[in-house]
Amino acid sequence: MTKRLILALLLSCSPLWATTYYVDNCVTVGSDRNKGTSTSTPWLTINKVNTSKFNPGDSILFESTCTWREQLTVPSSGSAGSPITFGAYGTGAQPIISGANLFTSWTLSSGSVYYTSYSTAPNQVFEDGSRLTQNTTSSASLTAGQWYLDTVNKWIWVYLTAGDDPSGHVMEASQRTYAIYGNSVSYVTVSAIEATEANTHGIEFSLGTGILVTGISTVYNYGIGLQTVITNVITITQSTAAYNGGSGIYLYAPGTSLVDHVVAHDNAQLTAQSYAAGINAGGVGNSGATTIQYCVTYNNGLAISGVNSSGAGIWLDTANNYSVVQYNLAYNNYHGGIDIDADNYATVIYNLSYGNHSAGAMATGIHIFADAQTTMTGHQVYGNTVYGNDHMGMDVNGYTGGTSNGCTNNLIENNIVVGTTSGRNLSVTNGCQNTGGYGSGNVYTYNDFGNATSNFIQWGTGNYYSSYSSWETAAGSCGTSGCSHSVQAAPAFANAAASQFWLASGSPAIDAGLNLGSPYNIGLMPGSTWPDSVVTGGQNAYGSGWEIGAFVYVPPVPPPSNLQVVKVN
Repeated sequence: MTKRLILALLLSCSPLWATTYYVDNCVTVGSDRNKGTSTSTPWLTINKVNTSKFNPGDSILFESTCTWREQLTVPSSGSAGSPITFGAYGTGAQPIISGANLFTSWTLSSGSVYYTSYSTAPNQVFEDGSRLTQNTTSSASLTAGQWYLDTVNKWIWVYLTAGDDPSGHVMEASQRTYAIYGNSVSYVTVSAIEATEANTHGIEFSLGTGILVTGISTVYNYGIGLQTVITNVITITQSTAAYNGGSGIYLYAPGTSLVDHVVAHDNAQLTAQSYAAGINAGGVGNSGATTIQYCVTYNNGLAISGVNSSGAGIWLDTANNYSVVQYNLAYNNYHGGIDIDADNYATVIYNLSYGNHSAGAMATGIHIFADAQTTMTGHQVYGNTVYGNDHMGMDVNGYTGGTSNGCTNNLIENNIVVGTTSGRNLSVTNGCQNTGGYGSGNVYTYNDFGNATSNFIQWGTGNYYSSYSSWETAAGSCGTSGCSHSVQAAPAFANAAASQFWLASGSPAIDAGLNLGSPYNIGLMPGSTWPDSVVTGGQNAYGSGWEIGAFVYVPPVPPPSNLQVVKVN
């Protein structure tokens, strides 16, 4: 009898007893008076979810194709191994939790300008799902595609893209701070829900642990924001963050965090959002390192000169020591591909950064920068391919103005950095060139900076070099001609015009790299595509040495030597 009682008690605590709840407002329209535990008796509103208590292992699922114009505020925590999951069920498009309301009653002012009243001041207005540009001057100065906020009369003014009547369009304005919000909750999973059009963040969690976000497509300020999340296990994976005014993914002062197989594109779209990126991690007080891997970031930022330094693909800024950025693709971003800013001991390996450009000459393929931090040390930048960026290919920049031995022991090896359109393939300044007592131990070897051209390397402020030997023998460099073991030629990509940056047969970068040992031997394989078909392989499994650049060279397989031609009548 006692054993049976103990077994029953154990089972009562098991996730086997977890409950799944269903919420539906458009297919089998629910009721908050229902139990909500079957698809035939679902709940109706998010308010019912917010005011309910859930147990570890429970799931709350929203019907696909439905839209809720309420804020989901996570009310309960799960436990380690038994998170509370918020997800989707049914078929069709992901369920939408929107931070915006519909506005259907509009009054014509004059010409093509209309207005409507609001109760909560919006940060954004949408016409048929596309964000209108805010005019902050006056309603009288509105032009096509703009809106104006009149805080005196509490009116929203619009001049639509085609200058027509808003009543013929789906007009939305942000009314809620978040679409999904969790404060001081832990072990929560959010999956396959589209969180859109909130006044600040699409998804925001703070002061918790064990947060997993997957399969999310988001809109506005910071698409997915995790702030001051304590201790370990913050994971954002298999997600899309797009068309946000600020950063697509934003981790501020997190614990140990992983961003994995994420697509971040067309973020940093509002000029008011400073220092935004496709994926952004930082904040003083971080308690753990950040890993960003297998992600693709593109089209982030605005093609406008001087837009608050926004628009990097991946941006780590005071993201704590020992962060890892690996196997990512960053292209066509307006502030640059990968930016490691005010951090130490970051590992940046086997990334591809190309075609990043800007109107303000700021786009750099890979930027390693001390910024306001007086020391910059221990970065390992290995095996990256950087091509066709505007400003600099690779920029290694210590504390501005210099500080005694401030830039030390940073290793830049096995990288391809070529095709920079208006600046240098390599720029090294502010002590990182090992001169003036401002830096030491920084190593730049076994790289390919392409064919020597006029001023293709900057080595200290105002010092430009047009040959490998003149750079190698400059003060602070390795000392003698040839000592950098550089590949002094174009790398010979398979087809750069088609974005095929693996090495062609006969490339001088094949077997020309430095063997860095495990775990740095795992590079990209030819034909990899982001984010779902990124394939990696061991440098030691192919050829007689390591390749320079992000891709392992796989020689073509020759046909068998014993083939015979047989004529068939």
